[in-house]
Amino acid sequence: MATRPEENKDIFDTAIKSLLDLVSARKISPELPEELLQFEEYVHLHAMLSEIRKSLTAFADGNVEYPITQKGYMAGTMKHLQSSLYHLTWQTKRIASGDFSQRIDFMGDFSESFNSMVMQLDETRQQLSQIAYTDQLTGISNRRHFMETLGNEVERAKRYDMPLSFIMFDLDHFKQVNDTYGHSAGDKALQTFAGVFRNSNLRSCDIFGRIGGEEFALALPETTLQDAFGVAERIRATLEKTVISHKDLSFSITTSIGVCEYKKDDTLESLLQRGDLAMYQAKESGRNRVCLENTKAS
Repeated sequence: MATRPEENKDIFDTAIKSLLDLVSARKISPELPEELLQFEEYVHLHAMLSEIRKSLTAFADGNVEYPITQKGYMAGTMKHLQSSLYHLTWQTKRIASGDFSQRIDFMGDFSESFNSMVMQLDETRQQLSQIAYTDQLTGISNRRHFMETLGNEVERAKRYDMPLSFIMFDLDHFKQVNDTYGHSAGDKALQTFAGVFRNSNLRSCDIFGRIGGEEFALALPETTLQDAFGVAERIRATLEKTVISHKDLSFSITTSIGVCEYKKDDTLESLLQRGDLAMYQAKESGRNRVCLENTKAS
């Protein structure tokens, strides 16, 4: 039986209101009115929009794994968005674990903001790492970083039965420099000595750092005691000839050096202690010299 024009208008108005409710209702998704169930294409449209609504709600709540069962252009677009969000979530987890190489090339302006954020985080991480492991005055490794790295080398020497030499340096009469010329001159002396390390043709695997006050240390992996002595003597001689200029002052400073070599079953602490004893031997026998452990000063 044919419907009257006013009935068609009522059904049309009901259908429009149903769709508006579906896309604008803030909480529970409205049910499809019974009088519209007879229209198959409308039922399909309502189901598709309802699915999109549920997907968007799930994404907004952080559920990027919500299953999208509908097909078609709009559902496909939602699946593409879902895939992008899922990958973005994975990348965010990678960044949280320390992988700052992650970048995205989708989602337009968001990509630029995201990539910029990651680069800034990476720069901040590098700056914090630099601060954490670098002596701020001299720019070389601080005690913490030096000890961590030396500890690793001790374990490597033990595991592979490889030689490892350790050198301790203490600037001679450093207190006198501070008392005579001022602490800023003392700082200049420390910076100059760090520069001597940098210009000593050390290998990339060699480790040097300031471990406290006027004390410095150098670790030489795969280096015998006699070879380490040669390195220490070269550094000593270079520092002795170096003129330190500060404001209108010019002065020089020397260093006492102790050298020892890793022995079987050495620990980090025992290696440090033997290097320290050799260095004090150099001080007690006249300063500005290199002492091998348990030998007379050279």
